Amino acid sequence: MKKSNFMFWQGYAGISIFVILNSIAMLFYPGGTYLDSSTEGYQFFYNFLSNLGEWTARNGEINTFSASLFNSSLIIFSLSYFSFFISFLKLEVKYINSKWLRYLLIASISVSITSFIFISVFSAEDTSKFWHLVFVKMAFRTLFIHAVLQTYIVIKISIFDKFISFATLGFTILLFLFLIVMDFGPSAHGSQEGLFIQVTAQKLIVTAIMIYFFFQIRTALRLSKE
Repeated sequence: MKKSNFMFWQGYAGISIFVILNSIAMLFYPGGTYLDSSTEGYQFFYNFLSNLGEWTARNGEINTFSASLFNSSLIIFSLSYFSFFISFLKLEVKYINSKWLRYLLIASISVSITSFIFISVFSAEDTSKFWHLVFVKMAFRTLFIHAVLQTYIVIKISIFDKFISFATLGFTILLFLFLIVMDFGPSAHGSQEGLFIQVTAQKLIVTAIMIYFFFQIRTALRLSKE
């Protein structure tokens, strides 16, 4: 197997590890949300994924096991995607004439990936919440910039089929809508409705990232054979 193909295939492992570890972490999360510390277990539509990464659960119980799984999964997935993208970029650079566009692609995904890793370093607990939110916003904003650039590339370059072009455009639109909800939607701390909307938006965009990454891997493997 070519080294580049391996770097594409490992992306499937990155997705699988993230989903499996977080599913287990949800099962073992003690309980509690931002607005109600009395809830038991992980409330899918009222607990953020970052709640899994808190070393003390919202109900006050120790959360070492779930936190270890979440933080590890986020780091593994981030490194998996970055490794994939470096190889994927080698397929794209043959058709990208602009040096600045190549630099912007690398810079935007590098900042985004680094920010996602720091999300796991700085948990959403009160002692590190400020930096956690800084890196959350930085991660998704730079990912949006990267997605806009990718949309331009896949639509302009003929080697990419219509499916991945529309998938990239759709993903970019979803990221934009998520940023709108995150910045201007109801506060997660203000009401149960606001918490529901923010948590659901986060779950949807994380799912979209997983699905889009899957499609990117499929496209990369197809192009590597041509």
